[in-house]
Amino acid sequence: VKYRGGGLALYATGFYAETEEENFEATTQAVFSRSYEAYGVELEGSYRLGAFSLSAGATYTDAEIKDDNISPANIGNTPRRQADLVFQATAAYDSEFFGLGVNAVGTTDSYAQDSNQLVLPGFTSINAYLNVRPMENVTLALNANNVFDINGFTEAEEGAIPANGIVRARSINGRTLSASLRFDF
Repeated sequence: VKYRGGGLALYATGFYAETEEENFEATTQAVFSRSYEAYGVELEGSYRLGAFSLSAGATYTDAEIKDDNISPANIGNTPRRQADLVFQATAAYDSEFFGLGVNAVGTTDSYAQDSNQLVLPGFTSINAYLNVRPMENVTLALNANNVFDINGFTEAEEGAIPANGIVRARSINGRTLSASLRFDF
């Protein structure tokens, strides 16, 4: 479903998918053969009024392992790293002399592995920017990513917390700031 008019755009896409996978995981030396089923909806929208714009999107997914020839105990579980909801939103103002904006990107909880024992907590990261154009063809920019320096984990190797209590995981970057000066010619 799509709608556009008067600076407003709205989109909704429903989906249903059945997939199969044959794969080898190098880190654990595991071979797996399984099938999945997923359905959900993707929503997107934007609004523009003069120099102001707002855009947002979210995807809801209900996914399940339908068959697993190697690890039948995983049947009925949620596939690894598949959150129920991922989302983003951006508000921006852009004039002839400056632009500024803020963006939020997030996810709800997901499971680290297909066994569904270890939960990766959901998170929302906030990002911001400011661009100043003091003269023609010159832009000074300041960007801040993960402004509140939150911890966000995107994946983990272990399916449960091991006896030694150490889980190998990958996180999003901590707070980062950057500044740039651009000359257009």
